[in-house]
Amino acid sequence: AAQALPPAHRPVVRLFARPRAKLPDRRVDIKCSGCGAKLFRYAKGNGASSNLVKVYRQRIVRDFTEGAPPGECPGCGATFAREAVIHGLPALKIVSGKVRMK
Repeated sequence: AAQALPPAHRPVVRLFARPRAKLPDRRVDIKCSGCGAKLFRYAKGNGASSNLVKVYRQRIVRDFTEGAPPGECPGCGATFAREAVIHGLPALKIVSGKVRMK
């Protein structure tokens, strides 16, 4: 007698909502909390009062870190973020306490 084969295993794919394609109206300046160097001008969607956890690359209006490795401050060399893919989009995950917003 033939044995029954186990059910096929499929990889679990979790689908999340992508960020809006239209850039938010609010712009914030992101600075290094160590040396105060300007890092980004960013289109922030959730208001300036909430903490900055991630920075989507497509929402960076002006990048002042060109020439420095991704996630490193050009002024003092401190690591303020790490590269990640969030909801299928390239982003920087901010290290807590390493940046300030204004």
